[in-house]
Amino acid sequence: MANHSLSETTFAVATLGCKVNQADSEAISEQMSEAGFVQRDFSEIADIYIVNTCTVTHLGDRSSRQMISQARRRHPESLLVVTGCYAEVNPKFVGVLPGVDLVVGNSGKELLVDTIKEQLKTVPIIKAKVQEINTPSKHREQGRFLPMLQVDTQHIGSDSSLRIYEIDEEPQPDNPSHNLLTAYGTPVSATASSRLLSRTRVQMKVQDGCDNRCTYCIVPYVRGRSRSRSIESVVEHVRRKVRAGFQEIVLTGIHLGDYHPDGDEKRDLGDLVAALLHETDIARIRVSSLEPEDFRLEWLELWENPRMCRHLHLPMQSGSDHILRRMARRYDSARYYSIVTTAKRLVPGIAISTDIITGFPGESESDFEQTYQLAIELQFAKAHIFRFSPRQGTAAARMKGQIKEEVKKARSERLLALNEQDSQRFRQQFLGETVQVLIESYKHSHWEGLTDNYLRVDLDGLPDHLNRDWRNTLVKARLTQLVDDGVLGVAIG
Repeated sequence: MANHSLSETTFAVATLGCKVNQADSEAISEQMSEAGFVQRDFSEIADIYIVNTCTVTHLGDRSSRQMISQARRRHPESLLVVTGCYAEVNPKFVGVLPGVDLVVGNSGKELLVDTIKEQLKTVPIIKAKVQEINTPSKHREQGRFLPMLQVDTQHIGSDSSLRIYEIDEEPQPDNPSHNLLTAYGTPVSATASSRLLSRTRVQMKVQDGCDNRCTYCIVPYVRGRSRSRSIESVVEHVRRKVRAGFQEIVLTGIHLGDYHPDGDEKRDLGDLVAALLHETDIARIRVSSLEPEDFRLEWLELWENPRMCRHLHLPMQSGSDHILRRMARRYDSARYYSIVTTAKRLVPGIAISTDIITGFPGESESDFEQTYQLAIELQFAKAHIFRFSPRQGTAAARMKGQIKEEVKKARSERLLALNEQDSQRFRQQFLGETVQVLIESYKHSHWEGLTDNYLRVDLDGLPDHLNRDWRNTLVKARLTQLVDDGVLGVAIG
C-alpha cells in the first residue's frame, strides 16, 4: 500500500447482517474519522477497506467473501480489514483469503482503529502480513468481550463490557423490504452500504443480548444475557447527534423491549423514550422491533408527542396458540391482537409491520388458517414472510413434524398475496394528505425519503433539485399516487 500521510488516508466500510452490526459500523466510522481518516463510499477507491461481517451460515460466509473480493479487485494495494462474526468464528480461513491484511474478531474491535494506525506507520508497503487481533485468552475462556468505549468516543454501545458472540445469519423473508428497519428479530438483509455518517437516521444500540429461549432462534446462545445502556449516556449521545445535524434516531437492540438501565427492572424502554423527549431536541425518535410479550400499552401515551415515529414492528410469527407454544413465544394470539388494535385506535395512522413464519414444525392446515385469518383482521402495513428453516443447535431443528418445502411455499405465497393487498390499502389511505418527509437519497430522477409512519415517498417539485443536496432535510409534501411499494408526493412550500 502507498505511504500516505494520515490526512490523505481514506477508508470505506461495508456492513453485512444486523442493525446492531450497523450500529457498530457507525461507531467504527466515527472513530476512524475522529482519528483523521477520510471516509469514502465502499464502491469507491479507498486506501483502507473494512468489511464488517455478521454471519456464519454458508450463505453469510459467501456474502462476506464476495464483499472481501470486491474490495480487493477495486484496489489491490489497499489495506483490507475483515471484522465481525465471520472473522470471529473462522479467523484462520479469513486470514488466507486473497488480499486480506488484518483479521479482527468481535473481541478485538476495540483495537481496530489503533491497530490500523500502527499498521500504516510501521509497514508502509503494498501488502502487510496477515494478523489476528483478539483480546487476551483469559477473556476468550469466559466468552468473548467487546469493551464499549466511553460516550465521548462516539461509540454506540453499552457503558460497560458486553459479551459479543458469533451469530448465524437470520433467514431472509420471501418479500424483503427496501427499508433498513426490516427485521426477523433484529437482523436485516446484508448491505454494503457505506458512508454511514451521511445517513439521516442514526442506529443507536441501547441494548444487547437476549434471555428468551424461542425454539427456532440461536441468538440467546450466541449473544449472551440481556444488558442495557444507561439512560444518561443515551441522552448525551443523542444530544451530540442533534448538534451534528441528525434528524432521526432509531433505538435498536437484540431484545429492545427488555431494556432496563443499570439492571433496574422498575425502569424500562418507556423511561428511556420519555427522557429523550424531555431532554433532547431530536426531531424524530423511531423504535425498532419490539417483542409482544414486552410491550406495555401505557407506552402508547408517548406517541401523543409528534416527534415519535408512528411505526411499530411487532413480530407475530404465528396466529396459532399451539404453534406459539411450540415456538416458546411468551404471548398468545389474543394478547397480540389486543396490542395491535389498541395501537391503531390510540395512534391514528400508525404503521404496524410484522414477521410471520410459515411451515414451523407441527403447523397443521388449521394452525396456518388461524395465522392467515389473524393477518386478515389486523391488516398489517407490511408483513415479512419467512419459510421456516431449521437452524443447527435449536430445539425446533430437532422437532418432529417438519413441513415439506412445497407446503411452506404454498402457505408463504398466500401470505405474500395478502401482504401485497394490505400494503397497498395502507398506503392508499394517505393519498391527498400533506405529510412530512425526511429526505434520504436521490434515485431514479427523484429525491426520496420516509414519513414518520414509514411510507417511502418519491418527491416532485423540490426547487433546484438537480443542484441542491436535499439529504437530511424535512419537507412537507402532498401525497398524490401509489408507485411500486411507495407513494409519489409533491413538495409544498
